Amino acid sequence: MTLKGKVEFAPIGALGFDIAVPLTVATAKSYAAQGFQFCIRYVSRTDKSRADNAARGLGDISEAEGKAIFGAGMALMVVQHVAAHGWVPTVQLGHDYGAKAGEFTQIAGVPKGVNVWLDLEDIPKGTPAADISGYANAWFAQVKAAGYVPGVYIGFNVWLTPDQLFFDLHTEHYWRASGNIVDVSHRGYQLFQHMQNAGTPQEFDKDVVMYDSLSGAPLWLAPA
Repeated sequence: MTLKGKVEFAPIGALGFDIAVPLTVATAKSYAAQGFQFCIRYVSRTDKSRADNAARGLGDISEAEGKAIFGAGMALMVVQHVAAHGWVPTVQLGHDYGAKAGEFTQIAGVPKGVNVWLDLEDIPKGTPAADISGYANAWFAQVKAAGYVPGVYIGFNVWLTPDQLFFDLHTEHYWRASGNIVDVSHRGYQLFQHMQNAGTPQEFDKDVVMYDSLSGAPLWLAPA
């Protein structure tokens, strides 16, 4: 089955949040009542991590959850969990993780054309820039092959310059992590994250849509 929605550009100023915990009908309605217009939910990197995340209460976005989000009047995008601290980017890893991002997003019934985001962060210092961009571009290629539009979340310790982010990464969609001060030359960001209560049980990530300098915008799935 495919979620019944419409793929469209998110409007400037739209307020949303990203969250690892699956939403229920009740929690989705609660967030919508607070003024949130969209939600960014997670998928896993591998079959094993998918099972592990589900056991920890951090399950992937599902079709039922997507319907709950739509029922609350919110739009939806997807991001993939980053690997554990100490992971090392390679082209093969980008290929493998990107393929799973597309597969798990399809399993959730998300139609083609929506932004699926790569969480790029926490890369070991000294990793060659070519390895980082090679990993990201292999990931983008697999997500694109699945019919989705790849984007990238730029967190801490990415080790790419503003020019490398713009010229070397094969995407037109950039999401800025809370506190990140690395810009994307010529383009800038389309999503801005604002973390609240960092490091506490009440930690929460708000996200705001702002078109970039080239008039680029995120692509979300809105309720039909």
